[in-house]
Amino acid sequence: MENIIHQARRDDSRAVWKIRNHPANRCWFNTTEAISFGSHDGWFENKYFKNNENKCFVLEQSGAVAGYCRFDLNEDDGYIISIALDPGYQGRGLGNELLSGALRLIGAGKSILAEVKRENSASLRLFEKNNFIKYKEDKENIYLKYKC
Repeated sequence: MENIIHQARRDDSRAVWKIRNHPANRCWFNTTEAISFGSHDGWFENKYFKNNENKCFVLEQSGAVAGYCRFDLNEDDGYIISIALDPGYQGRGLGNELLSGALRLIGAGKSILAEVKRENSASLRLFEKNNFIKYKEDKENIYLKYKC
């Protein structure tokens, strides 16, 4: 199976929404409630197609979106990263393929920060494997910074 990582297209909105809204994924986000597609779709368009600073990449396997990796501009002119895979594709190394590919595509130039819930050991390992280094932690989260 060929995997392709590319910048998200407008018509990837529904697939990204389904992955983000899956109950197995929602528990890892700051906002754990389900989001309506209408709300997500408008946000997706504004975030990634009306603002060229934010970037969203998807990994496609056999034509289906298996995951996404977002880079959202923060107040320090760097990025906050968010990554998620469809639960049906987890455990196959695709998270690493998506993250490493998205990091190559985004290129250098801005800092990249990640926030991982303490219990999310799989995400923590994924980020550390891809040169993210812990720079602080609190009761709930571990904060990492990409070291290129």
